[in-house]
Amino acid sequence: LNVLMVGMAGTGKTKGASQVAEALDLPFYCMSVGSQTSKSDILGYMNANGEYIRTAFRDAYENGGIFVMDEIDAGNSNVLIVLNSALANDICSFPDKMVKRHQDFRFIATANTYGNGADRTYVGRNQLDGATLDRFAVINWGIDEALESALVKPYTKGEVWLKTIRYFRRQVSDLGLRAIISPRASIKGAQELELGFKLDDVIESVILPQMPSDRTNWAIREVKNSFVEYRKQFESRKKEEEKVEQGSLL
Repeated sequence: LNVLMVGMAGTGKTKGASQVAEALDLPFYCMSVGSQTSKSDILGYMNANGEYIRTAFRDAYENGGIFVMDEIDAGNSNVLIVLNSALANDICSFPDKMVKRHQDFRFIATANTYGNGADRTYVGRNQLDGATLDRFAVINWGIDEALESALVKPYTKGEVWLKTIRYFRRQVSDLGLRAIISPRASIKGAQELELGFKLDDVIESVILPQMPSDRTNWAIREVKNSFVEYRKQFESRKKEEEKVEQGSLL
């Protein structure tokens, strides 16, 4: 099946696709598309000397491999229609010749939306043609909280920061704000705190760029207050654990 992975930015869709290639021991190809992506970027073209210029898509289609079209919902729907025949059939027309689809060719697309057009958060996304969307099986790609926890665990203040981020993520979601509080915020924030950044600087670096301008003061207050509270809980728990450990040693 051709797969469309849909999820918020920063949730590891492209990384997950690369791990599919690793698991299947297949070559990995990836291209990001946008409004300026052309048919030639996908299928290649004949140059002035009559030579065919290949693309990553051609290599994967002809020789096998995992091909990832990253952020497909940012592409031009009229251009992406050229994929329809290649994905639905076992043969594709390239500028130099017809090419049979390799048995180990796999196509994965990633997107932040379901191809229905821009929304309040992803304003640069396009509506995709229904015939293109019909080629895909959709996987809803959410945040893997177990993975997120594992990635911040090595950092001294990782646990406290992660709880803060998750609390703030819920607040943003409940209020329906146009902001992305992804695992990138968890990881970058934990790293900056480990490097000695002050909390105010981490908030300015990681949180505020995502927030609407009329919500910055609210965001600063919510993150700081929750961080302080979770840090108190963390320190209290650590003290209790130390007491228990000392008691067992005695």
